[in-house]
Amino acid sequence: MKLQGKAYKFILLLLIAAFLLGTRTSQRTMNEFRKENKLTHTEPVENLPPTLALTTVVLGGFRGLIANVLWVRAMQMQEDGKFFEMAQLGDWITKLQPHADHVWRVTAWNMSYNISVKFDGIKTPHIRWHWVRRGIELIRDDGLIYNPNSAHLYHELAWHFQHKVGHNLDDAHRFYKMAWCTEMMNDPGPDGRLGTEDDIFEGGVIGGRRDGYLDLLDPQTDADRRRLKRLNEVFKMTPEKMKAVDDQWGPLEWRLPDAHAIYWAQQGIEKVTGRFDLDRDGVLNVDEEKAAGGDFLKLRRVIYQALQQACMQGRLITQPPNFNYGWNVDLVPRANESYEKQMEAKRQEDAASNTDTGLAEHMSTGHKNFLRSAVYFLYVYNRKDDAAKWYKYMVDLYPQSIPVPGLSLDEYCVSRVQEDAGETDHNQTKNVIGGLLLQAFQYAAVGEDDQFVGHKSLAIQFHNRFQKEIGISTNRVGLPPFKELERQVLDDLFRPNSPLMHPILLEQLRLVLKLPEEYGKDLEPFPDPQQPAQGPAPEPQPATAPNPN
Repeated sequence: MKLQGKAYKFILLLLIAAFLLGTRTSQRTMNEFRKENKLTHTEPVENLPPTLALTTVVLGGFRGLIANVLWVRAMQMQEDGKFFEMAQLGDWITKLQPHADHVWRVTAWNMSYNISVKFDGIKTPHIRWHWVRRGIELIRDDGLIYNPNSAHLYHELAWHFQHKVGHNLDDAHRFYKMAWCTEMMNDPGPDGRLGTEDDIFEGGVIGGRRDGYLDLLDPQTDADRRRLKRLNEVFKMTPEKMKAVDDQWGPLEWRLPDAHAIYWAQQGIEKVTGRFDLDRDGVLNVDEEKAAGGDFLKLRRVIYQALQQACMQGRLITQPPNFNYGWNVDLVPRANESYEKQMEAKRQEDAASNTDTGLAEHMSTGHKNFLRSAVYFLYVYNRKDDAAKWYKYMVDLYPQSIPVPGLSLDEYCVSRVQEDAGETDHNQTKNVIGGLLLQAFQYAAVGEDDQFVGHKSLAIQFHNRFQKEIGISTNRVGLPPFKELERQVLDDLFRPNSPLMHPILLEQLRLVLKLPEEYGKDLEPFPDPQQPAQGPAPEPQPATAPNPN
């Protein structure tokens, strides 16, 4: 007897439901079997987006074949310069093979480095930033979700912050830094969208302080709870990890990109070490490092390079829209410590593997160059005692770091001034000019008029020579007008609680320069770089009776 009509359809529906239930049960059993017998490199990801769930179930084993064909096509498009089309293919490939971390890296790089530069960095920097930001979000919000232990992806994300946003090689680098600073400082309000009427300025995840994340360790208000939610869900960061990084490598300016480069590099190091340090001795030998998938050394390199960069540009001077940043020589000890730790870690790894890679000695070259610059800038900014301390340390550790044995600190720094006369590095030249102006104002305060005029004239010469040397690159790495640089140094001197000049000398300088009596009183106070990051006060503990023993 044939089944027809509604009864037939009902039976079919029951069979489909039974098959689906059986598939679900068997899939769960298979996943457990794969996990127990280590037949897969990654655990199944739950709560997949619909498009990825569809391709995973429907295409099955053909997903890899299709992804390979698309990948070959994407590489051809890269050679042909068809970067927009390549971005679309990259999106498809990541949905087909979400655990292939190199696809996320290449797709993000394509957005940030290839597509972004198709737009004018001077006329339309916001469009460039859109693509750079998409590259960051692709790795942070998606790539790391499916590949949470990938050293490659942690390095790529940290590199975006250190190089693409933090360095000055892009015409729109200042806009990138300002845009990131704005995102850190401003709360989009209840509607969740920046640029609308309910925006809360200086109320973002960092707010108006470099260590504003401390408010989120124990949020007490609805605004702070909303900020914490945004920090967790949008930026994929936690205040506890930020404080740990700040305690280890700071104090960092979390409104600027270098701090975020260090944050993601440190998270990558901890993830990889925790997973692949099989003998739990705190270091990775060659086999363990190879099992981790590479880029572990690059993660360590990001930390000391980003700290070195932060010494040059890691202090927020003025907030957006009058955005400006400058030197932070107080990070010199931390940057030096990072070099020492990474070199020692590499030596331990070589010893654990009975190999001599020579990488620790390679790092020492960068360390030596960093110390040479640090001594010089401390000297230029009139931190003579600190400069003398680090000069001795440098010469003792690297005797070949000075051109002539027995050179005094003064003689060494004079030779560096002559050397820098041929430099065209934006940050370095800007900081030299700032240091010369600082010394000029200190001479003016004590009545040394000739020294004041001489140092200011030298600063002007540096400024003019630099602008002439860079030529057509003025828009990208050109310096602000000299008067603006001079005003920035004066503002730093007169900020409340500024440590740069004794109050008595500061008053004498105000009289010499004929500045208003209230000059600087309305400026933001000078940050205290020596103040350690402190969390909320600990909960009071109940009193305990003394131990009679």
